[in-house]
Amino acid sequence: MSESTPQGIEVLVKKAAVDPAFRALLLDRPDEAVGQIGLELGPAEAMMLRSVPREQFTAVIARTSVPEEHRRAFLGQAAAAMLAALGIATGAGCEHKGTGGHRTDRPPERGIRPDLPPPKAPEEPRPPAPPAKDIPPVPPPPRE
Repeated sequence: MSESTPQGIEVLVKKAAVDPAFRALLLDRPDEAVGQIGLELGPAEAMMLRSVPREQFTAVIARTSVPEEHRRAFLGQAAAAMLAALGIATGAGCEHKGTGGHRTDRPPERGIRPDLPPPKAPEEPRPPAPPAKDIPPVPPPPRE
């Protein structure tokens, strides 16, 4: 199934691909099939499930393959196990134990530090330049 397939629909299709009795129930009475495995569908998924034509849904199920290592989870009756087989965390029965070692961002100790170049070191005063010997002096401007 593609990454754009909703997770609940993916569970139903993969379970139907490995369990013929569930496939028949899903095609005949989809709401009952969802309830049988304890799956909760969002409103969009429920609408999708009801709106797909039976022939198209049957074809999707027929083309779906389930890896051998996941087949056992999809032959069971618990949606949480099926979601886990897909690598989707359900959070069922788990308590949140914090961030597991990640630290939160610490605010700066002082105000904002803009990106400025480092201050220049003070320059040493230059000695005056010696007078030029080859250049004639500039005549004063004419008086009017």
